[in-house]
Amino acid sequence: MFSWSRRRRMAWLAFSLALMGGVFGLLVVYDEQRSGSGAPPRDAAAPADGAVRGVEAAPADFETLLANFSASREASLVGLRGYILTEGEGFRTEWREAAAKLKSDADAIERHSVSWTDGLRLVQLAEMKRLVERLLAEQRAIAGMIGTVNRYPGLQLFNEDVRPGLDEAQRICAEVLDVMLANSSPEDAGAIDPFAKLRGDLDDLRLSLVKFTTGSSEAGPPAAASRAGLSAMLTAIDDARKAAPASVQPKIDRLVFLIRTARENLERVFALRAGQRWDYADYAFKTRIVPLAGELQAIAASWEGEN
Repeated sequence: MFSWSRRRRMAWLAFSLALMGGVFGLLVVYDEQRSGSGAPPRDAAAPADGAVRGVEAAPADFETLLANFSASREASLVGLRGYILTEGEGFRTEWREAAAKLKSDADAIERHSVSWTDGLRLVQLAEMKRLVERLLAEQRAIAGMIGTVNRYPGLQLFNEDVRPGLDEAQRICAEVLDVMLANSSPEDAGAIDPFAKLRGDLDDLRLSLVKFTTGSSEAGPPAAASRAGLSAMLTAIDDARKAAPASVQPKIDRLVFLIRTARENLERVFALRAGQRWDYADYAFKTRIVPLAGELQAIAASWEGEN
């Protein structure tokens, strides 16, 4: 019979063998599961050459660069368009941030191009750089118009030339009337009446033109401001001056000059109001910004098709 100590040693040995067998079994199961999943060994998955790793990652990196570039280009258009429509500082800030991002994304694509070997793609890159510079310059020019008289050249012409001229013409009418009324008699009413009517007509004309230039243009310009209407006014002045005293003849000459000048300038104002250039910021956005952005989009689309 075995002694008690010997039986204890035999039991411990059996337990140790069983434990080792269990661990070995777990290792076998884990290895089978790993092999069945198809995952390659860690060393096999790693590239043998660092250059190979760079080549494989490049397409994904370039796709990201292109996506960023297209997104910032679109954001700059949205921000600027919003600024044009609302003149809000929020849109102005959005546009400025997007424009800076567009330049940064274009620079990132240029840095990526050091590994390019396709001549056509390099030519397209050079064109892209030129287009980005032009686009950003045009955007800055348009943004600079917002809130200034330069945005509405027709309105600027009216406010700086036509309106002051009509105001002066109205004052001259009043001065002529004052002179004629100073020594007037009932028999002079016929000579005074045309200048009194002209003063009222000039006031109505000025008010209707202010309404037309600052409001909707759907109704068209006032009839009195047409070339025919102003020509009729000049004819009436020529008829009335015959009965005016000699002392006011120089004033009447000035009055005629002012109305003729207003007639010529108003034709330009009406032409601008009827066309697309009344709001020059909007016009420049549609005729300059949109085509440039379209050219950039075409280049980006051609690159996307290659990947």
